[in-house]
Amino acid sequence: MQSVNTILNIKKVSLVFFVATGIIHLGSSALIANELFLKQALIINKIMDVPFVLTGLVYAFASLRLSLTDTQNPHKTLDIALMAILVVIVIGLIIVNLTFPDLNASN
Repeated sequence: MQSVNTILNIKKVSLVFFVATGIIHLGSSALIANELFLKQALIINKIMDVPFVLTGLVYAFASLRLSLTDTQNPHKTLDIALMAILVVIVIGLIIVNLTFPDLNASN
């Protein structure tokens, strides 16, 4: 029962962070589209994409974990698989961000 409460709390906290990072990331995109505070908006936009995806994945996997499992049985295999998928996606996202240059940087 304790692990269910922990996962439920993780889900709630990650939702708050997902909404906050989403508002900041989409707000900076709107500023870029309207060419307002362009330098600051570009920096915020480039910084906030990884936290936005990370919090969304944590929320999604916490929701998935709660919906797929029974509260009476331990599910270590599912937990390990979900964490491994999360780590692979985040590492891939970081590699893509560092490897591919921004096409608009030359402007």
